[in-house]
Amino acid sequence: MKLKLLFAVMVMLSMLTLAQITISVVACSDNADSLKWLAQEFMKQNPDIKVEVTTLSWEVLYPRILADISAKSGAFDVFNWDVMTAGAVSQGCVDLFEFMKQNPDLVDPNYDMNDLLPLAKNLGIWDGKLVGFPYFNNTMLFYYRKDLFENPKYKEEFQKMFGRPLRVPTTWAEAVDVARYFTKSYNKNSPTQYGIALMFPTTHTMFYMYLIFFGPYRRSVEGITRFGEVDLDYGDYFTASKKPAFASDLGLKAFEDMKALMPYSPDPLGSDYGETIEYFSKGIVAMVPQWTNPYLQFKSSPALQPDEEKIGIAPMPGRSVAGNWALGINKFISPEKQKAAFKFIQFATSKWADKEKLIRFAIAPVRKSTLEDAEAQNAIPWVKVLPSIYADETFRPRIPEEPRLEDISNINFAKILAGELPLTLETLQNIATQWEDVLSK
Repeated sequence: MKLKLLFAVMVMLSMLTLAQITISVVACSDNADSLKWLAQEFMKQNPDIKVEVTTLSWEVLYPRILADISAKSGAFDVFNWDVMTAGAVSQGCVDLFEFMKQNPDLVDPNYDMNDLLPLAKNLGIWDGKLVGFPYFNNTMLFYYRKDLFENPKYKEEFQKMFGRPLRVPTTWAEAVDVARYFTKSYNKNSPTQYGIALMFPTTHTMFYMYLIFFGPYRRSVEGITRFGEVDLDYGDYFTASKKPAFASDLGLKAFEDMKALMPYSPDPLGSDYGETIEYFSKGIVAMVPQWTNPYLQFKSSPALQPDEEKIGIAPMPGRSVAGNWALGINKFISPEKQKAAFKFIQFATSKWADKEKLIRFAIAPVRKSTLEDAEAQNAIPWVKVLPSIYADETFRPRIPEEPRLEDISNINFAKILAGELPLTLETLQNIATQWEDVLSK
């Protein structure tokens, strides 16, 4: 009898294995842990679908997605992609608006598209097509050492040195004095080695870091008057007439602000995402502009305990920059795989998943219901301030030419900051000319 039962179980498992479909998900490092956890939860409810998540850095992932789309090879079934590349990536993504019309039986009646934050949803739309469900409503925050800014001794010393109170900077000009005060080579009494951790490497990072300095000028009254309103597809780098706005005296001021802070940062041209997180985690610097999710790494750092007394979080001096991510389906895979992939990305961006990935992985929410949830607000301290930051973020361009514009900018911007190119209007105009050559083809 036992042998018969064992045989029956083996047959059932064999049938289950044969019926199972596997989908591959390629994810950026920032999202991979949360997607792997969600994949496990999804497979508990959907044993007929196996989800395999591959982790790659964005610098590797982006060219692979573009190569896969160009070859129409369907190497991955689901893309986890930066929505600021929508113009380039969208040509390889399933239009989810159309997919849901054609497959109403797969649409969860509780998914609630109206609960998605409007901007997060709109950034996943290109040319009228929904090419990705919003997954990570990332934005940059200004982390600072709360205990140092509140220390009476440092407040008194700063007042004597600069003639004004020590406070969390609200402009980059204010940040220079604060960064200088907390840099030991300029102030032997500084409790930290450096005032601020900056990341200006010759990588994708450069393209968004410039905007946290140029954005305040582009979005100022003068900037709007001269350049017009910001276009959602062309972003803050451009004028309303789609000309490079950074090739201007306001673009020069942004570079001057960046250079003014560099003496107070450890290796700004050689540091990237990981290095600046480490500088703040180890207590080497007093301030760092960073994305939302490093908060959990800061919170667990031994050098930042007790974390509620040492980790301060504020809006970026000037303006933040958007860094949203989406989940899209590869249009070059079979209809069966597309259906399985849709079920997974719908699950991973549901109301339940949005709140869980925030609390467990500090993945900034894409849903209004999560932002308003008391448990979510208590779990992650920056949740309450996100609505005000989301309201005036700056944007990179989303146009198809974005990869080539980024390549040109990253190299030349780094040379300007390193002093290898002169910081002049002529230099910026030369870069703009290279952009216009790309755009004219």
